[in-house]
Amino acid sequence: MAEKSLYSTHVMNHDGLTGTTYVEGNEGLTLGVSSSLMDAPGTNPEQFIGFAVSTCFNGTIRLVEERKKLPQESTIRTTIDIVKDAVGYKFVVHAKIKFDTLDKSTASGVVDAALDECPVAKLIKANADVFFEIVDDFDSDPTLGE
Repeated sequence: MAEKSLYSTHVMNHDGLTGTTYVEGNEGLTLGVSSSLMDAPGTNPEQFIGFAVSTCFNGTIRLVEERKKLPQESTIRTTIDIVKDAVGYKFVVHAKIKFDTLDKSTASGVVDAALDECPVAKLIKANADVFFEIVDDFDSDPTLGE
């Protein structure tokens, strides 16, 4: 017997990397889409993946912190790169997790628990091109191109 769904959504795209992608029903979200490799307006798949990883994984970390009675102070910056491989393209996902006050051992335990609980992490963590790393600080401002 299949598990009972707690939530279901339907996202529709008719035109690939041009046009729009939208959530069906009365949720009403429509986004213009494009490819990161084209000079065109719109949100690209890399950004969608980054949103999903950063939001779901940090939300799960916050739940683990709360359960362990730790301060809820995590921040995640997820970088998604698209690279050419032997048969097309692939994504490389690097999620950097910063804690304001947790020591490395405690932070590591929180991240390990979140990796086992987060639906998005469960979906991607076994991929060789996906990395979750605890950092003391984030690299330079990515909007500056450094």
